[in-house]
Amino acid sequence: MTATYTFVNNNDLETVCLVWLDASVNISSENIATQKELRSIIHHFKTFSNAPDCKQYIQQKSQYDRVFLIASGRLGQEIVPHIHHYRQVFNIYVYCHDKEKNEEWARKFIKVKTVQTRLDTLINRIQSDYSKRCQFKLDEPFPINISKTNNLSDELLHDDIFHSQLLIDCLLQMKTLSTDVTGFVNTCLQQYNNDPNQTSIIHEFKQKYSSDKILWWYTQDSFVYRLLSKAMNVKNYNFLLNFGFLIRDICGIIQKYQLKSSIEVYRGQIMSIDEFNTLKSSLGQNISINTFVSTDYDRKSIISSLNEFPITNDSLRVLFEIHADPNVDNSRPFANITSLTYSPHQQQVLFMLGSVFQLTDIQQDKKYGIWIVKTVLKNLKKSYDEKDLVACGRTLQKMGRNDEAEMFFLRLLKEMPSNHEDISKCYSTLGYLSFLKNNYDSSLNWYENFLKVSKPDDPNLADIYYSIGCVYQNMFEYNQALQYYDRALLIWKEIYGDEGALEMAECLNNMGCIYEKEQYYSKALSCHQQALSIRDKFHADIGRSYNNIGNIYFAMGEYNSAIENYNFAFQEKCNYASPQDPSLATTLRNIALVFEEDKNFLEALNYFKRAASIYENLLPSTHIDNVEVQEDIRRISSFIKS
Repeated sequence: MTATYTFVNNNDLETVCLVWLDASVNISSENIATQKELRSIIHHFKTFSNAPDCKQYIQQKSQYDRVFLIASGRLGQEIVPHIHHYRQVFNIYVYCHDKEKNEEWARKFIKVKTVQTRLDTLINRIQSDYSKRCQFKLDEPFPINISKTNNLSDELLHDDIFHSQLLIDCLLQMKTLSTDVTGFVNTCLQQYNNDPNQTSIIHEFKQKYSSDKILWWYTQDSFVYRLLSKAMNVKNYNFLLNFGFLIRDICGIIQKYQLKSSIEVYRGQIMSIDEFNTLKSSLGQNISINTFVSTDYDRKSIISSLNEFPITNDSLRVLFEIHADPNVDNSRPFANITSLTYSPHQQQVLFMLGSVFQLTDIQQDKKYGIWIVKTVLKNLKKSYDEKDLVACGRTLQKMGRNDEAEMFFLRLLKEMPSNHEDISKCYSTLGYLSFLKNNYDSSLNWYENFLKVSKPDDPNLADIYYSIGCVYQNMFEYNQALQYYDRALLIWKEIYGDEGALEMAECLNNMGCIYEKEQYYSKALSCHQQALSIRDKFHADIGRSYNNIGNIYFAMGEYNSAIENYNFAFQEKCNYASPQDPSLATTLRNIALVFEEDKNFLEALNYFKRAASIYENLLPSTHIDNVEVQEDIRRISSFIKS
């Protein structure tokens, strides 16, 4: 059975949307008949009969979307002043009965392209404007990440360029499965099921597609270009991971036809002032472009196209001048693809998705009224091995991109044979990712899969037993948790001996917390003291062990010992934590609770107030820690007054 990957709706897959706002849009037989004709121009088509709903829909579109809006005279006059400034609003057309009257208000808005009283004329104008947009792509979303470094090191896990480069390398190294094309076709048929024209083209794609024809499909206004471009712009990782064969096929063609000598090429772009100012303030830095970059040799032609393109007050015409040397090591490839495109008369040099450029100069050309951005193709040194797919996936996890990491490993499992040496790593990572999502049954299932394929001497076995123990602990199945913690400890003791390891300390810590909940205080105390002994050797997290030991003594009613250990915890935390660390406030509150239990209300009030001063600086007033400590202060104050 072939998989079909379901996405939320067409809003997620299409960049361009045609919206028709008219009180009788779904009532008039003429309007209903026209809808079919309009949909044949722009597939993603929406109708609204009132301005508020239409406005809300447009507001919710992303900055990467482009809306062609048809509005009646009355509703157009109502909505246009409120939505004209939105980046996502591309063109506006007024369809009315009184052309002269509506031209009077419409001429104030540059995005209003025409006021028409005839539907056939309106349709022709929309067709013409849409075709020009598809040809020049000047207003196409141009997703850019900016970095201040030329080195992709682990210190930059939260750097946008690091993230985008890592994901691209993952996509390129993955395998194309025999079911990928069929899965893609089925998904497209599902998304375009109400459009006979598109479904016909999709069936043609299924019958005729081959990897060497990918650019013929990508360089025309086809569902392939629209869906892939939108997925790259908005980082639809589900789409990209499952249908990455499109990217791999394009990359293969670019590599095959890689140019052998340096070139100077150009790209025109309409940018918002905010986007441009971000570029301008990043002069000298590297940018990564998260889509395929189409360029041209003809500078004059690009400038001419830019000048013909109308812009609003919040937009600028920008010409990118790109110098590219194919001899730059580890840079993304680029190729002259003219003969392989849908329109071979139009010169095109295509740069690979994720190409990195340095911004070398930004100047205004007052003669043409455009900004010139000069760039040079660069490379970025990588601290990760892009050929180790498991390592790439785990780096995504380290970056906190857990949903992407999960999609990645699920896809990887489809590619791996059942006896692959890395399959256990996929199982263990998926188990951990499910645990983070509190999906404990799924987590246990993945860990059990790991145990089925692992060898008795697998060095990761103790980690998996520990992880299973954590799952059962969170499920409040404490006996099961303790059994797996014991198994993990047994293996670790064989490996580390009397010296111990921090993994053992964490395991003992968790066991101590379980025994505390079960009110086996002597066992809990023993576990936490063993954990402290190990942590003390490594000078790591000692404060937490002291705090937990204090909790046990408090539960046992040994208040002096509890306060002594809480004070040790506080002193240790002060050595490495910020004065505003919330764990300091937690320990202070614990001390206050002991004093309260011991009827020493003045000392309790003092410590509650110290805890409150930290919480107040860190947390909103409605946070549970703030609420509880304020209640503590009120309670103790009432005891003192009485």
